[in-house]
Amino acid sequence: MASIEDSTPATAARLAVLLSVANPKELLLGVGAGITIGSAGLPLGSTITVAAAYTLIAATSVLVPVVSAFVARDGLRARLEDLRQFLVRHNAAIMSVLLLVIGAALIGGVLSGL
Repeated sequence: MASIEDSTPATAARLAVLLSVANPKELLLGVGAGITIGSAGLPLGSTITVAAAYTLIAATSVLVPVVSAFVARDGLRARLEDLRQFLVRHNAAIMSVLLLVIGAALIGGVLSGL
């Protein structure tokens, strides 16, 4: 964690791409979204719009803190540090709930299609 905190923006960007590609959770989310969007039978323009909306919503969880940190660097630093400590402390519980919800949504989608 300490080496990541002291990295340059270019190093952080490379690490972010590597972690998003190598992360099974991210891969399953992307595959699930792609299958759902692709099998919806929408026209090409609507499919592109939905895929772009999915990408924007997925990126919001990263974009909001990054943009906020640049806009209000001093005022937000303490809040972001508190949030980071909370997420590190409760990582296992957060990931368990997240994966349970994603799994239930994917299974529910498959069962509703039967």
